[in-house]
Amino acid sequence: MYINNENTPKLFPDFFHLGAELDPENRWLRLSALIPWDRLAGTYGAYFAETGRPAMDARLVCGLFIIKQLRNLSDEDAVAELRESPYLQAFCGYDSFMRDGLPSPSLLSERRRRLGEDFFALLEGEVGQILRKQKYVRPRREQVPDGWLCNLYVSVQAFLRGLFGR
Repeated sequence: MYINNENTPKLFPDFFHLGAELDPENRWLRLSALIPWDRLAGTYGAYFAETGRPAMDARLVCGLFIIKQLRNLSDEDAVAELRESPYLQAFCGYDSFMRDGLPSPSLLSERRRRLGEDFFALLEGEVGQILRKQKYVRPRREQVPDGWLCNLYVSVQAFLRGLFGR
């Protein structure tokens, strides 16, 4: 049966505060509360000049790299997922559901070049430790492969098999 009710509220009104509408037990929201965004932002900011056009927010960029890796996505698909999911937008620091003004996939490749291995080593260390501790992934005896977040070609499955075990 179908009833057309014009009084039914829209699924996503133009703007709504994500924190008031989303399930606080969502895995992305729980993970976002554990990540040291301020520490990552402090390191991220050191890679940019103090003058000129402002850089994209560190939480957005780091969040996209984490989403990309955990979901085994291309740069294009990671940005597409961000566009479609209010939970991923909240994970990346947005307060409201955004339809416009989101980054293009080229942002990730440009940031990979600019930030380099040292930044990704910090990101890997900080995030990898949290993922293991919170059992998003399981620990294993083998070492972390170099540059897992930075390397475009490393899949999540290979990462999880090689790094954290079954």
